[in-house]
Amino acid sequence: MRLLTSLSLLALALPFIVLGGAGTRAEPIPKAVIAVLDYAQILQASDAAKDIRRQVKQYTDSFRDLIQTEERRLREIEAELKRQRNVSSPEAYEEKRQKFKSQVITAQRQGQDFKRNLDKALKSATDELQGAIISTVKILTKEKGYTIVVDNSQVLIADRGLDITKEVMDRLNQKLRTVTVSKPQ
Repeated sequence: MRLLTSLSLLALALPFIVLGGAGTRAEPIPKAVIAVLDYAQILQASDAAKDIRRQVKQYTDSFRDLIQTEERRLREIEAELKRQRNVSSPEAYEEKRQKFKSQVITAQRQGQDFKRNLDKALKSATDELQGAIISTVKILTKEKGYTIVVDNSQVLIADRGLDITKEVMDRLNQKLRTVTVSKPQ
């Protein structure tokens, strides 16, 4: 009985054994052609990245000037409010104080809105730059036959000949010199 059970199991397993070996043959692994890229350097030093920073600085400086003017105006109102504290009726003083508080809140909200809108505009411009970098790397990969491009932050040791950063930077600077950062409102 045991022999019959063993033979039955063998008969059931035989097709899987025979077919299993043929089905598991894999294609040969292609030879790896590796390149190394300093992505952070390109995000920092490319012409488009510098232009993005220039525009952001310009918007920030302009807004800072507006904020400083508004702060001076609010300080003057606050000083006047303090002088009128003993002169005005409590009701009139409280009304002026509430109006002043409302103006301060509005100024704070404007600052927060500016920051949020600037962050959104910066992200959009940076996304455009990153897309151009990836596109440039893909073209170079196709031309040179690279099978893998690795960021240098992920590489412990590599031959300098594998570094394609300069070539990517040069191509990117020819392709994309500026990126428009939307003016925050």
